[in-house]
Amino acid sequence: MAVFFRKSKKVGPLRVTASKRGLSVSGGAGGLRATRSTTGRRTSTVRIPGTGISWRRSRTGR
Repeated sequence: MAVFFRKSKKVGPLRVTASKRGLSVSGGAGGLRATRSTTGRRTSTVRIPGTGISWRRSRTGR
């Protein structure tokens, strides 16, 4: 059995998420969102609300 920990909190327009690995930050409005993960990976997401259609692009932190 595995134990997971994750807690998120909104800080202004950003969402900060704490987990066992560290902190990640996410922000956006409407159908646009940008995320920076604990490993340095950057992800951009564009979605069309109400349709389930989305496009995501990830880049490594290197």
